[in-house]
Amino acid sequence: MKDESTVFKTLDLPGGSVVPFPSLPGERVRVLYGRIWLTEEGSLRDAVLAPGEEVALGTRGLAVIEALGPARIELFKSIGLAGVVLNATRRLTRSLTAWWARQFAAPTTRSSTSYAGSR
Repeated sequence: MKDESTVFKTLDLPGGSVVPFPSLPGERVRVLYGRIWLTEEGSLRDAVLAPGEEVALGTRGLAVIEALGPARIELFKSIGLAGVVLNATRRLTRSLTAWWARQFAAPTTRSSTSYAGSR
């Protein structure tokens, strides 16, 4: 099965802004408009990206993006089969927990009130 990716962040960057972020192998950066410079901790390669270009991150560590002018970028996370299964398991666990709580919740009791005119 092919790895799936999902956009997890879209950023509008003013020119000259610097954005450090933790990187993982398989994540990707795509430029929607503008130009950026990207460097990764532990990598000897830097990348200058223009609109429509993207790069896959290759190291675990710190990555830094600098906008060379106003830019918009998308950051993608890779969610392979293991990630899909993990997300489905979490959703199922939350649903079952909520169902269990509804089924076995203590019944609510209404407080008894006395009326002044009745004895």
